[in-house]
Amino acid sequence: MIRVLLILSCARRSRRIGRQLAEEADIEVRSRAPRTWSDIMTALEEFSPSVVVLDRTVLNAEGVTVAGDIARGGRPPAVVLLADTYHPKDVVPAARAGVRGYVVDGAEPCAWAEVVRAVAAGGGWLAPAAAGELLDEFRGRVPHGMPERTRIPLTDRELSVLRLVARGCSNLEVATELGLSQSTIKTHVSRMLARLDLRSRTQLAALARDLGIV
Repeated sequence: MIRVLLILSCARRSRRIGRQLAEEADIEVRSRAPRTWSDIMTALEEFSPSVVVLDRTVLNAEGVTVAGDIARGGRPPAVVLLADTYHPKDVVPAARAGVRGYVVDGAEPCAWAEVVRAVAAGGGWLAPAAAGELLDEFRGRVPHGMPERTRIPLTDRELSVLRLVARGCSNLEVATELGLSQSTIKTHVSRMLARLDLRSRTQLAALARDLGIV
């Protein structure tokens, strides 16, 4: 079952998307119109969503910033940003924050079930304009924070931790698998993030997939 949390300020839009997703047998959906950051954290903790659909602007902050905060959690959900219109300057910061999808509402009918299934499975979903912008930004060079395989400055132990993190394991699960303490695993993860210039476990997992480590 894919759990989807809608964090949207527009009640009408939330109901519309929620009704569409609720028709799918493999999707459970809830919505929250937050007034504080605590509202978001409570919803995340209570529901443990696989996917979060987030307004581009949340609580007077950029959705990219909020998405980055969500992505820094222990087992973060896949985040999809929802915008009224396309904003070119969103795309690269969103990708670096660990956002898995960018949808422009109203541009054309959106198959939300397909979006949710794609990002929940570890893939991505971009509005056509956003996809073009991202390709233009990264074409011809290695993406930010994505070093070439031969340049990965990680020890064998760190690579073992990275493989398990990329499979969605928590620090406790990684520690149990490798026979180490949770504090040691946290230290390994922090060092890898700093050494690879990444910001979240989601980006670590993406790196591992891109380099064929998992």
